[in-house]
Amino acid sequence: MGNDALEAVQRDGYATGVEAARQLLAEAHFRAAAGTTEVVWRLDHLDKALGYAPGLGKLHFYRGLALWQLGRLPEAIPELDAAFAAEPQRPRLAYLRQLARLASGQPWDADKLPAAEANTLHVVAKLLQDKTTEPALAALPGPTLGKGSALWQALLEMRRDASAAPVELLHQATTENTRRPVQAVLLYYLGVAAARAGATGEASSAWVKARSVGLETPWLRQNQVVFLQGQATEDALTGRWQEFLDAAHQVPLPPGEPLLAELVGIAHYHAGYAAAQAGRWHVAVEHWRQAQELHGSRNVAQNLALAEEKLGHWKQAADAWREMIRRRPRKPEHADYLSDAQVAVIWDHVAECYERAGVTGEALVTLKNAAKYAPESVDRRLKLVDALVGEERDEAAINELRRILELDPQHEDALMRLGALYKQSWRQDPMPIWRRVLAANPASTEAREELAEAYLAQVTPDFGEPQPLMFYGPHTPREKISLLERALKEVPGHPKLLYQMGFELMETGKKKEALPLLIQAYDAAPTDTGVVGNVLHELLHAKASDEVTKRLPQVRQIPGLLPAFWIHQGKTVLECKLGEDWAERFFNEALQLVGRPWVDDTWAGIMLQIVETADASGAKDLAATYAERVTAEAPASGASEYLEARRIFERKHDAKAALKLLRKAQQAARAAKDQGVLLMAEAIEAQLSRRGLPKELLDMLKDFR
Repeated sequence: MGNDALEAVQRDGYATGVEAARQLLAEAHFRAAAGTTEVVWRLDHLDKALGYAPGLGKLHFYRGLALWQLGRLPEAIPELDAAFAAEPQRPRLAYLRQLARLASGQPWDADKLPAAEANTLHVVAKLLQDKTTEPALAALPGPTLGKGSALWQALLEMRRDASAAPVELLHQATTENTRRPVQAVLLYYLGVAAARAGATGEASSAWVKARSVGLETPWLRQNQVVFLQGQATEDALTGRWQEFLDAAHQVPLPPGEPLLAELVGIAHYHAGYAAAQAGRWHVAVEHWRQAQELHGSRNVAQNLALAEEKLGHWKQAADAWREMIRRRPRKPEHADYLSDAQVAVIWDHVAECYERAGVTGEALVTLKNAAKYAPESVDRRLKLVDALVGEERDEAAINELRRILELDPQHEDALMRLGALYKQSWRQDPMPIWRRVLAANPASTEAREELAEAYLAQVTPDFGEPQPLMFYGPHTPREKISLLERALKEVPGHPKLLYQMGFELMETGKKKEALPLLIQAYDAAPTDTGVVGNVLHELLHAKASDEVTKRLPQVRQIPGLLPAFWIHQGKTVLECKLGEDWAERFFNEALQLVGRPWVDDTWAGIMLQIVETADASGAKDLAATYAERVTAEAPASGASEYLEARRIFERKHDAKAALKLLRKAQQAARAAKDQGVLLMAEAIEAQLSRRGLPKELLDMLKDFR
């Protein structure tokens, strides 16, 4: 934008304005240079400023200083000369010009300088000279720059004698000269002097302080690295790894120092081991993570993996185990060589860690690796199958199972998994798989059940479940019976098949043939409530009530039998018009279960369920009988309020009045500690409290009186 303004002024011919604009732009860049701590950016702004005001002395002066800071001393000297030509009276400029020449090995002249500046240059010249060609300066020639003479005396003493250690003089100098740039250099030399005196602790401390106040020189880094390497050797012999790390953390690891990085990594490894032995696993993990980064190795990765597991960091543990596998020796003659079988075991464990971390994608990848290193291990391939199924990759799982069955054609677990996947597919028929299992193991309960269920699905297909595309199912009773006969040959004595055969025969009017099959079904599964309930119902259809009566004592002994079983039996009896006496008998069986340890329902709660079941099944008188009974025998339970709420809602559709009664029912139930009534009242209240009623509830209420 400044250049655009300048060009505009030039076009309009305003020479004075042009010069003013150039000065303003130069000053703006100069201030920007003064405001940045980055020397490179400062130099860039000064270059731009000189483009607008090339004759301005201060710009050349500060550009020379910036170049000097960047170590570009030969380029700095012309800038200082230009500054001197423009501003010869600028303080210390003449001194800096000669110092720059002296430092760069060019001829220099101190004759016209003040005594302190001239003497300082002579001292610096002696410090820089090759001491083999000229004698060193024995004493200061007179006044010098800086506060006090200790600074120059110490440096001259160290220059004269390579073993000199003027620690006290340098302490004095650092006290007298507190400007950061000067103090940084003095602290460095204080460290050198202390090192010469054998005070390694003081030397390290001085160098750390020098770095903290801004000194960054190759020789400072080199000295610190050498000291750390020496300390590492000493601490390794005495096991003081933490002391070494404390020192190392004060020295940024320089690039190109792999030895020191390796030493720090080794120290972290040993410090982590000590922390682990003390049970400080969080500390151990931090040390071993650092060790892995600086000096990665198989042992470090293994220790880190174990520590991450100890802390429950399963993903980090898995990553560390993977690193351990990557770094394992590959040559069989190596003492720590791992066989393919051992590698497979570790990959298994990696997968387990990823699974525990919920990183299922990586678990799948690592299970594939395990299978690759143990291609004939069926168990590992089954784990892979389960992982593929978990990721909904059924086709890949099927292919893997087929590969397993190529290795072991009769492997039961693989066959069962393959059958289960076929069962979920519209394109596959699982029945041949179940037959293969039974051929290999006729006692397989699971395969018997699956094959029987597959036949039943053809007789009474549930179109909500996938069926093989080639199957459309039998349509006529004769076809169904024929299919069931075939099923019973393959799965003899299966209770569900026996019951279904009896049912189909009943449907065709062959009650005489059906009866023994129904009894066989019952005898084959006397504790299966599904089979038992169906058989009892069909026996009543077959007018074999004596058979039902004979079996009731056995049914009562079914472990964990719930009232709902008997209520359902009563409901189906009423729906099929098999006699209210049997329904009442079944309802009373439900009431007999009150108080059993596994039954949560209360007497009043079961009575309310019976009332609703009878009413919904059209047995209004029976429902009224039970309603009167629960009202009379459990007046404090809340049952009467519950029934009244249902009547009001059914007759008047007054939800507000019904809700009020339901809340009274709940209060009464809580007071009577009748959990059964309470749960029913709460359920209905929840439904009535909604806006509108779901169809299911309306269907349940439509015939309630």
